[in-house]
Amino acid sequence: MLYEIKNVKQNEGEPKRRWFIDEYFDLVVWLDEEDGVEGFQLCYDKSRNQHALTWHRESGYMHNRVDEGDDKPGKPKGIPILIADGNFAYEKVADMFKEESGNLDQKVATTVYDKILEYSTRDSRTDEDHSAIRQTVLDYIEGWYVGNAGRVERSLHPEMTKKKVSTNPNTAKSSLEQTGAMTLMKETRCVTRTPKKDRQKDIIVLDVFENAASVKLVASDWVDYLHLAKFDGIWVTVNVFRETKK
Repeated sequence: MLYEIKNVKQNEGEPKRRWFIDEYFDLVVWLDEEDGVEGFQLCYDKSRNQHALTWHRESGYMHNRVDEGDDKPGKPKGIPILIADGNFAYEKVADMFKEESGNLDQKVATTVYDKILEYSTRDSRTDEDHSAIRQTVLDYIEGWYVGNAGRVERSLHPEMTKKKVSTNPNTAKSSLEQTGAMTLMKETRCVTRTPKKDRQKDIIVLDVFENAASVKLVASDWVDYLHLAKFDGIWVTVNVFRETKK
């Protein structure tokens, strides 16, 4: 039976979270300012073949296999990572969750149960990619707004470049400014936190084809055009072109 871990550490700049566990499930729930469920991640079958269903109000669904980073000859154990996996036995997981969630708050239990069942109504491959792409862009922009370099970093390929056309007011000549991933990480750590009311983050997925995607992001003071690529099942940003709002 699922029970709650008390006194869970809260991350600055992120929604309040609650954590519930048992032998089969591991559930993290993110709450909005009115304690409504903003999103959750449900890990299941932890001891044999761990997978995770993630749902968020803004970005939708993702279903992943958990790669535990098992030991390899001559190498230390790696950090567990999520690998895209669209095969989800949602009815079985929903039934098991219903049996194990008797001690949860009814609002939390009902929301998670309903969202598990709603997974079946989606167009799996297309929606999976679109949701993962949106989450990558959310990590990029929300991480910047609150100075969370970790979120920004996981949204980027290490060789990402960000570009902007700059015009010299004295000569009227244009040049191309370019920033790399490491520089962006340093800038994020030093950024002044953006007030919530000013955190515009309108995301438009323009096109997706195989392992490539193009996205338009309208932020508070600028517009970014992002190119994303899927590396080892994970969408990351490889190129950003920025234009400042006038």
